[in-house]
Amino acid sequence: MSDSEWQILICGMSYGAALTTWLHAWGNARDARRQRKASALARRRASADHYLASLRLYQLRQRTGSR
Repeated sequence: MSDSEWQILICGMSYGAALTTWLHAWGNARDARRQRKASALARRRASADHYLASLRLYQLRQRTGSR
């Protein structure tokens, strides 16, 4: 191989490595965004479940007259 072919090969490998790194970073950011949305949804559902359970307990206590 000539010197210019070696240079083209090295440049191509460098660009490929940089592009791969960028694609991995982009994919990781997308996954993190999805995980944040899923955890926020899970927190909202858990807080709603907690509220409904305490409301049900309050209603039962009011109905029976116990404290």
